[in-house]
Amino acid sequence: MNPPSARTATPPADGQVCALFAVDIAGFTGPQRDDDIRFYLHEELYQVLHKAFDSSDIPWADCFCEDRGDGALIVVPSAVPCKNLIHPLPERLRSLIRRYNHVAREAAGIQLRAAAHIGPVEHDGHGFVGTDINLLFRMLEARPLKAALAGSGAELALIVSDYVYNNAVRRYPSLISPDAFRPVKFQVKYTRARAWIYLPGAA
Repeated sequence: MNPPSARTATPPADGQVCALFAVDIAGFTGPQRDDDIRFYLHEELYQVLHKAFDSSDIPWADCFCEDRGDGALIVVPSAVPCKNLIHPLPERLRSLIRRYNHVAREAAGIQLRAAAHIGPVEHDGHGFVGTDINLLFRMLEARPLKAALAGSGAELALIVSDYVYNNAVRRYPSLISPDAFRPVKFQVKYTRARAWIYLPGAA
């Protein structure tokens, strides 16, 4: 089965403010995986994303997705509430990955890093570009996020920008307690920033 794809309508551009979400499979190119496993993981990632987004009231068919090989960039239409990226999406992703890992061989197991941000986007006809897209992927590569995922053995580690924490997490404490997020400072290339890490299901 081919991975479900997002719609092909004109993507948001010209500085339209959208919720941004990116994911990356930890250890995708590790020596324990061969090309057959990587191909299978790539397909399964999209199945998981499709199901998780739809069950979180973020219609996958309305999102704009760019494949990143071992992960993906998803730009959510501005009409969709950004708080859905905080809850219930992380728990939906964790649950689906947990179920998948239960039946998969060890070399095909998934641990997923995820990042969420909100900001204006530009599209040059080839892909999404801009400062906020850069920040999203710098967060995804942040050492504290990688360490948190590796050290916990969790299925999913989510990092959100300071803006998302203050304008989504703290505004809706009944969804997820703000105390469940841990502040971190990171530097990736030329980006230095503060962000917040959340491990769904972790003690």
